[in-house]
Amino acid sequence: MTRINTATHEKARLSLGRLIREYQRGELESQTFRDLIYGMNTLLAYFRHASELDIERRLDTIEDSIREKNL
Repeated sequence: MTRINTATHEKARLSLGRLIREYQRGELESQTFRDLIYGMNTLLAYFRHASELDIERRLDTIEDSIREKNL
């Protein structure tokens, strides 16, 4: 089985693609594949949430800066 790198969003996404290709080639059993996909989906959802929080934080900073300039 391919090493699953989950250090970053991009590496996790690439690992997910490798898992799918392994499954398509018949190298993974269905239950193993389902378990791994569930875990990867959870991890990618976390990365997406963390990214959304970062965007929100940056937006708050911009809005605060605009308010200060208007005062």
